[in-house]
Amino acid sequence: MPETLYDQVAYPSRPFQQTHPLRLALPAALFGLAYAPMDRARVLEIGCGEGGNIIPLALSYPGATIVGFDLAETAIAAGRRTVEALGLTNISLRTLDILDAGPDLGEFDYIIVHGVYSWVPEPVREGVMRVIGACLAPEGLAFVSYNALPGCHLRLLLREMVMHHLRGREGFEARLAGAREFLNLFIANAPDNDPTAFAIKTYCRAMLDRDPRVLFHDELGPVFQPFYLHEFADEARRWGLDFLAESEGVWWREELFPSSRGKAVNAVVGDDPVALHQYLDFLTARLFRQSILSRTGRSVSRKVEHRRVRGLWAAGGVRCPDPAPDLVTDAPVRFEFAGGAAISLELPALKQSLAAIGQAWPGAVAVADLPDHPDVDEGLLQLFTAGHLDLAVGPPPFATEPSERPRASPLARLQLDDGETMLTSLDHAMVLFEDEPSRRFLALLDGTRTRDDLTAAMAKDGRDPAEVAGLVVNQLKGLARMGLLIQ
Repeated sequence: MPETLYDQVAYPSRPFQQTHPLRLALPAALFGLAYAPMDRARVLEIGCGEGGNIIPLALSYPGATIVGFDLAETAIAAGRRTVEALGLTNISLRTLDILDAGPDLGEFDYIIVHGVYSWVPEPVREGVMRVIGACLAPEGLAFVSYNALPGCHLRLLLREMVMHHLRGREGFEARLAGAREFLNLFIANAPDNDPTAFAIKTYCRAMLDRDPRVLFHDELGPVFQPFYLHEFADEARRWGLDFLAESEGVWWREELFPSSRGKAVNAVVGDDPVALHQYLDFLTARLFRQSILSRTGRSVSRKVEHRRVRGLWAAGGVRCPDPAPDLVTDAPVRFEFAGGAAISLELPALKQSLAAIGQAWPGAVAVADLPDHPDVDEGLLQLFTAGHLDLAVGPPPFATEPSERPRASPLARLQLDDGETMLTSLDHAMVLFEDEPSRRFLALLDGTRTRDDLTAAMAKDGRDPAEVAGLVVNQLKGLARMGLLIQ
């Protein structure tokens, strides 16, 4: 295949939590739709790059089948080296053009298309939808991200100015230098008392803060096409797909417990979810969408029944500052959340549930194991929509308590060996590991050493073993919270 821009300049390959199948399945669960359990799911990523978003899935769920393809041969080759080094047998990475992809790929429960749709020509965008329409299972879910209007109008305005400045400049270094030159010129000379210029300056600073490789491909690439939600939804319907929800959390606040703004929009446009989200995009000048699609014709119950929470898992850093809280009577008890919020509760069943969730953190608790009471179901749902707790369709795929012979994620240890400082967690996130002592400690966690062995290894520099033993315990707890320990 001919060399692509992504062969010339590699795009950063990393996990994105918003694309994780557990995240995609959550709205399906709350809207009463069936979905595939992740432990045996079939997952496809279109435009997978080096596989940074799906290799962690293959590692965490050995019973799942993972497939990714990309046009950039260098990226696929790099991903295959990682797969081989990890000894993974449930993932395959292919060099393939979207225009050549079709039903022969197979049927998938989850299809991920992140950072592709707005950056490719129209025939390729149509190819994306065609592949989803051909390969998505009847109860499958697809994720597609894209630049959104109306918020992207200002970004388009800035892009047009930058692209004018870049006329005649070719290559990564020249275009990057030219872009920075113009952005700094605009920041230094555009008036602050003009609202439009002031807003554009915000985007200028954001572009300067971008990873140079991301800036080169996303903002300075040959295609940068935003869409209104209603346009995207209409295109999806052509291929037998319906807009289900957004992958990020803001949509819950309007569909599960509408704010005054959401209620005002409903009063004008009715209950159609596309219309609701479109008008909310108008009111918030939304820049980017991460939409979940399902097959047309599925019966979606958007009026959430609180009993559906019973099949989920709840997690959150919640604590009660009272050392002896009254959890069995109606006496008020104060609970504090990791984000800084606090509430006082009187309902015994809900108080007991929050105490259990806090004790299990960073692990999750099956809601079915909590008191079976409407106060619990509704309370957890409201706390989730407020951003205080997390709900998921399954438990976290990492150890929340260190074992006797702790083992760090093989992927994180491989990245450590390669000298990387941003490591992939089993929580599908990136964790910064810069300080040398922490890196040395993580390298020891290959599953062969007991905690005593770890203490002895860390005490070789002459430190007091008793002090080191305490540090080992704290280090292991911290790694567990970051999702870096294998179960």
